[in-house]
Amino acid sequence: MDNKDRILKMLEEGKISSEEAIRLMEAMDKKEDSSSGEQDDGPETKRTGGRSTGSSGNFASASEAWDQLVGEFQKYINPDKANETYSNVKNKFENQKYASQVFGSLEKAFDSVKNSNIDSMFSSGGKNRLIETVDEEFSNISVDITNGNVTIVPTDRVTTAKFEVTSFYRKLDKKRNYFQDIICEVKNNELMIVSDIRSARVNVELQVNPALVNRLIVTSSNGNVTVENEEFSDLTVDILNGSIALENVSAKNAFARTSRGNVKVEGGGYGALELVSMVGTVNTDRLNAKDLTVSSNGSVNLSLKEETESASINTNMGSINISVPKDRALEGRMSTVVGQLNYPPDINVRFMKHQDIGLKELMLVNDTEERGMILEVGTKFGSVTLHRH
Repeated sequence: MDNKDRILKMLEEGKISSEEAIRLMEAMDKKEDSSSGEQDDGPETKRTGGRSTGSSGNFASASEAWDQLVGEFQKYINPDKANETYSNVKNKFENQKYASQVFGSLEKAFDSVKNSNIDSMFSSGGKNRLIETVDEEFSNISVDITNGNVTIVPTDRVTTAKFEVTSFYRKLDKKRNYFQDIICEVKNNELMIVSDIRSARVNVELQVNPALVNRLIVTSSNGNVTVENEEFSDLTVDILNGSIALENVSAKNAFARTSRGNVKVEGGGYGALELVSMVGTVNTDRLNAKDLTVSSNGSVNLSLKEETESASINTNMGSINISVPKDRALEGRMSTVVGQLNYPPDINVRFMKHQDIGLKELMLVNDTEERGMILEVGTKFGSVTLHRH
């Protein structure tokens, strides 16, 4: 095995890069030129012919090495980046004969990569999306996504699940024409959508007819969850890192919790609603909930409607702002340790005796005959403000 074959072998085994291999080839060619120039055994044309013959002989084994390398390129290479690198190196060494032969093989390799099924299916844009239609009957839905956003929207057509996966994720189940590690199937009257992929982001948009669904459960480790214009008997959204948005959603019982993120509820109607944000804020607009429970470590902003019968709001580190309907009778308690208690002058209140240093507590007195809205509002570090609207 001569030196050039050794270089190709090292390149094949990954011990040196392509750029290093080319530099070594160039250095060897210069050394051969220098050695040939010192010999007087023939004319210049003979020496040139001898070097050319030697190069073509080595190129046969080089082709085999490059064929193996092409196969690896097709599996892992980024076509755009590789094509850019190839062009830069080719322009630098295009005048050298041996290098031009190597680049001839490389051109075939890159063209093969650029035309591969992998690239056409997972390139940027819409080609990294897949759509799954669900024709089987179901009444419950469970969505469990490790890394990605989840959006639930209504439709009056067939149930459709749209998956958008980051373009570098190449794993495809060719038998199903589907991404590996993603499940979308109906079992025991339940539509299950599951992705445990951690190395790539999987965004899911589920289009479903509200009349079909009784219960929806969404869990996620890293991503936001949005539910719009849907109606359920039971709704559960429980995520670790991300925000939750419920827009014009109706449910008899609803639970929304995030460990790190915000919770936002706009419109809709609920029987019993519980909102939890361990690190984040809770905001509502036109909230219609019969019984409301809110727990947070951040600020809480609520706008309640006439239909609310009771609301329990507690936060550790943040202020609480509550807006209640005008002329609605109120009863219950407001308290804070470090902060102020603010309320409209028309509300009948009674301050309680301080039990601890810094604790401020007052009772909301209902002096009417109608049943009042029950409020239990408390924060440790922050003010509590009650508004009328």
